[in-house]
Amino acid sequence: MTKYELFDVWAPAGAIWSPWVKPVLFAHVVAPRPAPLIGPPVPDVAWAPRADGRTAIVVDLPDEAGVHMGMALARIGYRPIPLYNAAPATGPELSFGLPPALVEVRPILWALREFGPELASLKLPAGAPPVFLLDANRRTGRGPALPGRFDNRSVSFPTDFPGANVLQHRDVCEVVIVQSQTSAPESDLAHTLRRWQDAGIAIRIKRTDIAGPPAPSHVAAPRWYRWIGYRLGVLLRLRRSPLGGFGGTLPEPSGSGG
Repeated sequence: MTKYELFDVWAPAGAIWSPWVKPVLFAHVVAPRPAPLIGPPVPDVAWAPRADGRTAIVVDLPDEAGVHMGMALARIGYRPIPLYNAAPATGPELSFGLPPALVEVRPILWALREFGPELASLKLPAGAPPVFLLDANRRTGRGPALPGRFDNRSVSFPTDFPGANVLQHRDVCEVVIVQSQTSAPESDLAHTLRRWQDAGIAIRIKRTDIAGPPAPSHVAAPRWYRWIGYRLGVLLRLRRSPLGGFGGTLPEPSGSGG
């Protein structure tokens, strides 16, 4: 399956939510997974509301766990919408024992490729409700930001998601956030959730480390909420990739003249 065919599987023409699929990972060709896929156990989605169009889901889990959760929800009628916005590193491994990228997104891309045939076989309807997929490691990454490493830290913005008016036009009245080990959404995601909440959409949190149904949540206004300069201020602290999304090599410090 070529990268173009793979993108068409995850963002099929005519599907309502396809315009929100991020093409960043699909635009990069990476080598196949070095070992056969031995993924985590199939996620339990017994907690998920029926895919009747009234509920949208945002999965904010680390690494490829989000893709596994998205596929488990696809099997009960939701359409996974990848919002991964960080480019993978394409350079050699570094000599000081760290992976080249601050945020390792290659396993996510491998999972998108490996699940492509199954997703195509599900033949989800064009109006299947969305499950938006984010990488919980996007903002921080792993290890120090040393010169030579690929800085692909990223954030999500409200413009990465459909607005509340679009969701409500499609009869979405609640959004469930799936995350692990915390009951508060990431600060960047909170900007989107709070806008939806202000418009009357109910927000619920499903923690993967706690059994039971999603719990009602009130999203507090994050810092710089609706501030006109918020987006620019965030972007100035991140590295943009020339092919789209986020990613750039950290430079060596410039020497001081004397």
